[in-house]
Amino acid sequence: MLDDWVRAHPPKKPFVVSEEGVLTYGDLASAPTPGGPGQYPVEPDGTLRSVIQLMTIPGPGRQLVLVDPSCPPEERRRRIEVAAAAVSQPAATILFTSGTTGPAKGVRLTERNWSAAVRASASHLGHTADDVWLAAMPLHHVGGLSILYRTAYVGATVRWLPRFDVAAVAEAMREDVTIVSLVPTMLRRLLDHDDRSYRGLKAVLVGGGPIPPGLLEEAHARGLPALPTYGMTETCAQVATLLPGSGPRYAAHPLPGIEVRVVDGRIHLRGEQISPGYVGEPDRPPDQWFVTPDRGALDEDGALRVLGRADRVVVTGGENVDPGRVESVLASHPDVTAVAAVGVPDAEWGERLVAVYVGEVDEASLRTWAADRLAPYEVPRQLRKVTEMPLTGGSKPDLDSVRALF
Repeated sequence: MLDDWVRAHPPKKPFVVSEEGVLTYGDLASAPTPGGPGQYPVEPDGTLRSVIQLMTIPGPGRQLVLVDPSCPPEERRRRIEVAAAAVSQPAATILFTSGTTGPAKGVRLTERNWSAAVRASASHLGHTADDVWLAAMPLHHVGGLSILYRTAYVGATVRWLPRFDVAAVAEAMREDVTIVSLVPTMLRRLLDHDDRSYRGLKAVLVGGGPIPPGLLEEAHARGLPALPTYGMTETCAQVATLLPGSGPRYAAHPLPGIEVRVVDGRIHLRGEQISPGYVGEPDRPPDQWFVTPDRGALDEDGALRVLGRADRVVVTGGENVDPGRVESVLASHPDVTAVAAVGVPDAEWGERLVAVYVGEVDEASLRTWAADRLAPYEVPRQLRKVTEMPLTGGSKPDLDSVRALF
């Protein structure tokens, strides 16, 4: 699969351009493949060597196992042991879920999944060999890995930054970059970095968390065609993205080949790019719907609005509260850069809604901001300002660590 894509493009064409140097399609085509069949755990470190591993390992009988390099040794061993159960199961790559609400699970993604995913993304975005996709996401995460695979499929170039540095990202986006993937916090920091406008960008994919109200409008006013994007590890990342050329809108159109329905408020997906199942579990029948952990609604034109996690509902004093909605409102404060809200056990209320945030506003002021925009039972009973948000290996808030703070 990957080898065929790589060899279909001009050998001298840059595949990845990074601070370390340039990796061409010819370099990849001539890189030696690993040994025989088996599993190959890799902890990507953002180097070109890592890129070569991610591109050459998947193949006949070989499974690429992506391990977060920041994992403690015990968790690293656990993930490798978990992945071992997939040796006899269909899988080209094995990635782990973000571990937001429990132990990270191994997700099997096959060549068929990846082939369907890159075809659908290219068709939906108009991704061609002339594009330069800026990536500043971890390569052990499906969001980073999928950029490499999408790019190899169309013969384009990746501008690779091993970490998110707002000044470097802003500079690259004002040079030759045409597509970029960001999470809402990254977009917020870009807008706050300076007040200059951007030109020449085809698509700014924004996903991985709730998008605060007003953020897309502000981005479009600055020349950033911000497109809400929805996906997860189990779907090879992107399964829905607002169509390029659309104005500011908080909804995403399903990619070609993806069916979406909403049942009792829960998002269901079906299509070739969806994983056959988790490591060690039987394959899901091809015609079976994948029930996501997310709530959503479909607009009149079939666009999907993601409303938050279904499994994060906090029941406090008999009222159901969606932490995603609370996070979105708190994050809309101009001086807040990151938010995480969770429920913790409470003898009186059953669960007590609490939230941590990173920003330059004091807790009393942020509480007033929330009270003006939320129902009384939706306002966190405790707010705590932190200097740095605890994150999982997938760069999402570590909700278990947040709970531990209270």
